[in-house]
Amino acid sequence: MLSLIETRNRHFLTACREIIINLPSGKEINLADVAAKAAASPAPHYYCTYEYALRMLRVLRHGRLSLRRDRRRLLWEELNTKVSMLMARRGCRLPEALASVLASETASQFFISPSTALRLVQRLRARA
Repeated sequence: MLSLIETRNRHFLTACREIIINLPSGKEINLADVAAKAAASPAPHYYCTYEYALRMLRVLRHGRLSLRRDRRRLLWEELNTKVSMLMARRGCRLPEALASVLASETASQFFISPSTALRLVQRLRARA
């Protein structure tokens, strides 16, 4: 699981670099804005293991997901929507559809909190 977080952080920092590079020349860099834009940008993957995602989707589908309306809940709801659409389209079961989505779909965002996003972008800036 730690390698997935490291991969997510690497991808997130790449998104931050792209945002910084594309800022108009001479414009002051606001790290909080860069972090927020990067966090809301599409992510190449869903950074979770198959086993954990399967467990969380089952909890969500049974109405036992106790998360508020936060980023983590949005992650599981988005993943569930994609999995449900694939199940309907292919006529397959949850495990097969989830494996396919995790292997081939991108996430709509990084699903990280503003504080985590800012901390990561500050780390990027400290290295520069």
